Amino acid sequence: MLRDMIVEYQYPDVKCGLTNFKEAGLLSSSREYLRISRGRYNYFVCASPFGKSFFISWWFQEDAHTAANLVEKVPLIGKATAQRMESKTFYQLDTELMFKTAITSIIKTAVNKVMSDKGFRKDTQIDNQ
Repeated sequence: MLRDMIVEYQYPDVKCGLTNFKEAGLLSSSREYLRISRGRYNYFVCASPFGKSFFISWWFQEDAHTAANLVEKVPLIGKATAQRMESKTFYQLDTELMFKTAITSIIKTAVNKVMSDKGFRKDTQIDNQ
């Protein structure tokens, strides 16, 4: 349902796919997440049973700029150069904000729909996050 909602908006360069994360160590069970990404920005959404209940969680992550991390280690000029590499244009800031705002809104809408379908009232705490 969530993936379909995102695809329906036809946002440029936004991709959805499934990914697994270990619950603990190497031999532990994995949990499946929907990964929603655009460039360096990723949301990870998980919906899973918890005892006799159910939970939905989502996390935002920005991938590190590997080149800037390496340059930063160069003595004398590294830190300043890395900061310039990490600076963003207004266009980049605007598209980052649009991505974050749009995807967060869609996730909240989907969570409220699932809750409504299960007979729960709309959770105003979700809208305030």
